[in-house]
Amino acid sequence: MSNTVEILTHEASLNYTGDKAKGDGYYGSSDGIHTVAFYLKDFLGRIHLEGSLVTDPTASDWFSIQIGTATDYREYTAQTTGTVANTVTGNFVWIRARVDRSAVAGSPSSYVEADHGQLEKVLLNR
Repeated sequence: MSNTVEILTHEASLNYTGDKAKGDGYYGSSDGIHTVAFYLKDFLGRIHLEGSLVTDPTASDWFSIQIGTATDYREYTAQTTGTVANTVTGNFVWIRARVDRSAVAGSPSSYVEADHGQLEKVLLNR
């Protein structure tokens, strides 16, 4: 059964984490296939995807899911607009997305949309 849910929406902030969403492991599905779509508008920074195998996760129960080429994140060092999709496999009970701009050149201390763009939304299909 395919099901799409929005797991992150834009926030006017440098760094933020979306709400957790139920993954295949929550439903006991055996294929573990998840497709995630990132909707970018002049986005600058890193996007992380994190999973948990715990029913009621605490901060220490989250781990990185590889979505970049040999990295646990997708990095945009120039403002980028478009939709980017990733398919990841794992029997994750929960999945969430996170925006991190601490590696952006100049180490910004405040969010300026014209400079940092938006991660408009992240959709998860499981």
